Amino acid sequence: MLNKELGISELSGIQFGTIVTAGYLALGIFYFPRELVSTAGRGGIWALWIDGLVTFLSMKLNFAMSRLAPSQTFVQFVGDLVSTPVALVLDLFRVVYHLGLAVLITVLFTSFMGNDFLPGTPTWALAGIAIVGAVYIASFGTTALARLLQVGYIPMMLINLLSLGLTITLIKYPLLLLPPLTIRPIPIFEAAYREFFIFIGFEVSITLYPFVKPRDRNRAELYATGGLGLVLFSLTFMYETCIAAFGPSYITYMRWPTVTLLRAVEVSGFFVEKWGSLVITLWTVAVLGFLAVRLWCVVHDIAALHFVHSIKHYRYILLPTAVAVYVLGLSIPNAAITNDLTEKLFIPAGVIQLVVIPVFVLIIGRLRPTTVAKLRKRTTRTSTHSS
Repeated sequence: MLNKELGISELSGIQFGTIVTAGYLALGIFYFPRELVSTAGRGGIWALWIDGLVTFLSMKLNFAMSRLAPSQTFVQFVGDLVSTPVALVLDLFRVVYHLGLAVLITVLFTSFMGNDFLPGTPTWALAGIAIVGAVYIASFGTTALARLLQVGYIPMMLINLLSLGLTITLIKYPLLLLPPLTIRPIPIFEAAYREFFIFIGFEVSITLYPFVKPRDRNRAELYATGGLGLVLFSLTFMYETCIAAFGPSYITYMRWPTVTLLRAVEVSGFFVEKWGSLVITLWTVAVLGFLAVRLWCVVHDIAALHFVHSIKHYRYILLPTAVAVYVLGLSIPNAAITNDLTEKLFIPAGVIQLVVIPVFVLIIGRLRPTTVAKLRKRTTRTSTHSS
């Protein structure tokens, strides 16, 4: 098995849940909740909850697909279910998709840092720092990535939740905290589509699932689902506070609404008075984690396609992949272009990746039960021998 031959250790349930959660939150948070409010007004909260429900259901679909061959990644087992040309198309789609997300987060990160925190710093330098850090993390495999995220991402989330509590002091329009009872379906569904980008990225679970210890897989699914619940709670709190602090009309003109909200938080007597600025700085950990996960997925899928059986060759694939992300990221002049790319390319591609492909593979699996049984028997035997 490629997974074992690459020398990558197995993950615990909480490590899997942490990586999966970090795999999707970093991207859409930059604009949140501007897309919801500009499209559906106060009704954007309903759109957010729709996105959460769709994400929960698609997460269940992806876990069901992973259980077809639990000790193999998607790239490794899909060729046994469908024809070789179809499998190749699906595999290449995954590679390009993860590569595109890596480019997108690089552009958003450099734009955000260059405009708000480090003005005057060259874009090439910011992008280089992010990619070098992500390459270093990804080069050590899943266990190192999981430990880094446990050390940096979990505390960052806890501090973020505390910061959200402090933002209550910024509320000016408390009546806006109440969800609107007048529901307009079309704007709400349109807003849900535009904001769904904040949940895109958890499909890393398809690649990570085989690396979870077999006895921890059920627990891993629970941790990933619990992480989704925590994220949805945080986003709901963030949305409500932004609405009540700024009003829906003003939010539509803000570049980074959540960033503005957090930067306004002050804690007198604390060693960092601008508490919100500390939280935003810690978001760099989430961005590096997201980028490292994307690079790891791209490289692992390419390695599986070319039957790479050495961790040394795995790292050889990682370097040119990182260079490609760097060059493509610099070719996009500003973050405004990413809005069009998101709505026209990445959200539809995400829906295909998260919903269409799992449904297709599960249907094929139902139609070919003998093949699925052989896959499970083979992967179970391999897991037993490797343990």
